[in-house]
Amino acid sequence: MHKLIHLFIFFILTGSSSLLAQSISMSPTRLFFTGNPGEKVTKTVTLQNSSDKDYVFNLNYKDWIREEDGNKVYLDAGSSKTSNASWVSTLENAVTVPAKSTKEIVITMQIPANASKSAVTNSMLFFTQLPQQADKARIQNGIGIITLFEVGLHIFYTPPGNQTKSLDITNISEVNNEKAANRKVAVSIHNDGNTINDATVEFELTNTDNGQEIKLPAISISMLPDTNQTVQFSLPENLSGNFLGVAIIKMAGSNDLRVGEKNFKF
Repeated sequence: MHKLIHLFIFFILTGSSSLLAQSISMSPTRLFFTGNPGEKVTKTVTLQNSSDKDYVFNLNYKDWIREEDGNKVYLDAGSSKTSNASWVSTLENAVTVPAKSTKEIVITMQIPANASKSAVTNSMLFFTQLPQQADKARIQNGIGIITLFEVGLHIFYTPPGNQTKSLDITNISEVNNEKAANRKVAVSIHNDGNTINDATVEFELTNTDNGQEIKLPAISISMLPDTNQTVQFSLPENLSGNFLGVAIIKMAGSNDLRVGEKNFKF
């Protein structure tokens, strides 16, 4: 007697156009809707299947929030105060993307007549791969593994009047860490504008004793209005001396910069 065990492994891929080992690609991975209360707006997302097999995806909605450390947390649709999941619909609840072809999916947003004229809302539309007969056949003789994927499409709504892009550096500090070889500096940021803000955060150190300059790899962020995020920069090992740390925020679509400074002694 043996027990048949079905083991499904899901990989959630969001914010990336390359999926299923390059065989499936989605474009775009983010949809930005705008419009007045009561208006209906449509946009199109395209799935391209370059493989030799058909893929079938089930469509379902989730809410999401981004924690201060940048981690994304998914919630049941409609549970977030900034949810727009109930505004969004598609013609089909499941889509098939045949081998060597593309599939266009029309995404419709019905903005409620009583929608806020100032609140930015968001949700996620997941395309969850469904196992086919050929996949299921692989696990009929014992323990088998089916690797499935979820493709996440970010959906945002911004009222037409929301045009202010602004980020504020609220704190720069060294992260407490007992291991000197793993020192980090944290830059805390607040989105004090009223629209979604994509930006790049840079951090530079200058040794005030000898003038040595250290530029750390930049970090990309995307923030909803009235949210906070802290980005951490790993410092080089064996850093010693007096340093001036400079954080620079470059906002996409704007020449406006935000700059913060702090002195450190390592």
